[in-house]
Amino acid sequence: MRYACYGLIFVAALALQSAGPPGLVLFGVQPQLVLLIALLSGMIEGPVSGAIFGFMGGLFQDLLTGRFIGLGAVATMCAALGLGLAGRRLYKENLLVRFFTILGGTLAAQLLYLLGKAAFGLAIPWSPLIWKTLLGVGLLNGLISIVLFRPLMFLNRRIIYWDELLKRTG
Repeated sequence: MRYACYGLIFVAALALQSAGPPGLVLFGVQPQLVLLIALLSGMIEGPVSGAIFGFMGGLFQDLLTGRFIGLGAVATMCAALGLGLAGRRLYKENLLVRFFTILGGTLAAQLLYLLGKAAFGLAIPWSPLIWKTLLGVGLLNGLISIVLFRPLMFLNRRIIYWDELLKRTG
């Protein structure tokens, strides 16, 4: 049940990210909601669940876009795994820690994706515009994570409760 609930969250995030209202664009950048949910699940659930959710969310996103299928999944999985491992050592309830870890995870995932595209032969112009866009997406994801962390933490507790209840009652 837990995986089905997180799957619905990923589908909703993917729908908002790809076909959402134009109001989701702030300062010329659009937040990477699937990546953000994967990173937050890595912080909340731990590295293994973060890697699973990151891979599945990235794969959903890759299948929807139809480009470099699997590359986004691997990049999102690696970032969520790294953030899940870092979340064991860090005090994730602190707003600044959460902001900077999500910022770093977003930057790492985006850089891995761009390096993977370059490895497959796509010419990436490493101009200041690319770096400004990466930083803008990271900052926007960090700001959104401050708002989304508590509701996802509450939802995670509810999902675990209902999952255990269903397992015990059959």
